[in-house]
Order: sequence, then C-alpha cells, then structure tokens
Amino acid sequence: MKTITLRLPDHLVKELPEDESSIFDVLKLGLKQLKIEKAIEKYKKGGMSLAKVAELAGISIREMMPVAYAHGLEPKYDRSLDKSKISPERAVTL
Repeated sequence: MKTITLRLPDHLVKELPEDESSIFDVLKLGLKQLKIEKAIEKYKKGGMSLAKVAELAGISIREMMPVAYAHGLEPKYDRSLDKSKISPERAVTL
C-alpha cells in the first residue's frame, strides 16, 4: 500500500472520520462517484451507449439507469427495432 499526503481545507478535515478504514471508504466512494459523473458526461456528449458508459464507470447498466434518469437523461431508443428481430451481432452495436 502506498502512503499519500493530502492538504485539505479545515472544514473537510472536520467532516472526515477519524479511523483510517473509514477514510479509505470515503475515498473509494468519492472515486466511484467521480467515475460515474465522468461517464454521464460522455453519455451526454453522445456516441456511446448507456451500457458502454456504465462499463467505463465500473458499474452495471442496472445501476447506471437510475443515475442517468437522475441527471435528466433517458436511454436512446430506436422505435424501428420494436417489431424487428435482432441478431446477437446487431445487438452488440446498439
């Protein structure tokens, strides 16, 4: 394990838990949230499916869907596919 030193504003230091394992949990949670936020921004720009940005964020698409909705986004959906049969090869590209 690597040791790092951080300079934080006093108001953040006061909010941190005192034990090392809890600080580690806070850091992991923050990094996970940062990855999710970056993935949502990529989805907003277009060119990536919700499944792909979920993969980039390190979460399942089931976890990503409510996050996307919370950001006012809805999965892109092609109505022409409603009654068509989709091959596995085509499904991968959706």
